[in-house]
Amino acid sequence: MRDFRRLFSSFFKVALRREMAYRGTFIAGIIGQWISYGATFLGIYIMVSSFDILGGWNGSEVLMLYGLSVMSYAIGASFFYNFSRGLASRIRSGEFDASLTKPIHPFLHEVFSAGYNVGYISHFTVSLIIMAIALRSISFTPTVQRVLFLILGVLGASLIQGASLIAASTMSFFTVGNNPIADFLLWDMKEFTNYPITIFPKGIQFVLTFILPFAFMNFYPAAALLGKAIPEGYPAILPYLSPLVGALVFALSILLWNWGLKHYKSTGS
Repeated sequence: MRDFRRLFSSFFKVALRREMAYRGTFIAGIIGQWISYGATFLGIYIMVSSFDILGGWNGSEVLMLYGLSVMSYAIGASFFYNFSRGLASRIRSGEFDASLTKPIHPFLHEVFSAGYNVGYISHFTVSLIIMAIALRSISFTPTVQRVLFLILGVLGASLIQGASLIAASTMSFFTVGNNPIADFLLWDMKEFTNYPITIFPKGIQFVLTFILPFAFMNFYPAAALLGKAIPEGYPAILPYLSPLVGALVFALSILLWNWGLKHYKSTGS
């Protein structure tokens, strides 16, 4: 475990130095993300506020959903985005074969060598600010239990976000490129969670809960914190299962990746 921490620390320092080599570009990128996500937050707030209440959620409460989603994505993607998006090109070029000869598991080598993406600090900070504003506007009273629940919920959601990136990268072993079907299932389907899933048909509610459990990234934790209703007929314990679901989905994504690795055939490049 000590060697693992030392290895991670070394790769993190390399990633940070790489970004700091071009500080102007790095800072401009962060400001650009602030503007982009800030505009999205504002757009959602204006749209929901024009309806006054959307599925029993007001504008500030819906912003809480989006804030949780972006924060968990910032944490999960900072570890796995570079790895997920770069795997296909490494397979095509033949660079991936080098990971098979390293003294650590190919998955860990790919994650570490791809590097920690420090640029996601922009996503994290803007989501933190918006969530703070949203919670204040709805007169949220923080307690030790609520804060702990929120932290565990974000960690569970981050594992789901990371798992989706890992699962998407698995297609690279078979298509040696990005797969539009996987992109739709693992990216476009997330857009539904920007809003309370109770406003969607029961089929979408079922998919987002039991098939692609993206609703556990934000809807269910937020429903527990804010006292909101969950889909009719669903177990009342669901809003409290985000950490467990996150750990389970993350473990399954690694099993899926290892399954893809077993079917990997070198490009011969």
